[in-house]
Amino acid sequence: MGHTVIALSRQYGSGGREIGRQLAQRLGIAFYDKEIIELAAGRGDIELSRLEGADENRSHPWLFESVYEGGGTAGRGTSPSDALYWLQSEVIRKKAREEDCLLVGRCANHVLARAGIPHISIYICAPLEKRIQQVGLLEHVDEKEAAALVRKTDKQRRAYYEQYTGRSWGAPENYDLCINSARYGVERTVDLLVRYCHQVD
Repeated sequence: MGHTVIALSRQYGSGGREIGRQLAQRLGIAFYDKEIIELAAGRGDIELSRLEGADENRSHPWLFESVYEGGGTAGRGTSPSDALYWLQSEVIRKKAREEDCLLVGRCANHVLARAGIPHISIYICAPLEKRIQQVGLLEHVDEKEAAALVRKTDKQRRAYYEQYTGRSWGAPENYDLCINSARYGVERTVDLLVRYCHQVD
């Protein structure tokens, strides 16, 4: 493998982002999550505010405000979701070819596979009740609101992934490794992933 490249997908409330951040730190590689949106906006010469609401949200065939400006792969009349997907894909491919990095979400495993770029694909999950508890603590909301947030976010991520990849989000066969973070906690999950990554490198 030319570079250590990790594509990390996660269920909302599974601790996936924090696990990814700590894993990248332990491996000494770059970490990209929300930063991918900023880089995509710069690459397409589009205002960041035009794209943030489209992050990991599928496009609607009729209801969208077109992105009229922009370069790169995003043409005029493109929906914010479509523009962001293609621009983020360019960023993901570029970073994976240039440096060791961990990329969170945004169909990175599919984008890298289609480009023939070697990578490790990881999916972080956890039982629904554990994720609801975690989101309640992080967002300071009650159980009902936390449950609604979890279901809404999972639905958005699933629709986004399946629209742009044609594959099932969270299906084990689409990843090299799936891990239940609630079983081990964040730190032990990171420990396991560090060992795994060293073995396959």
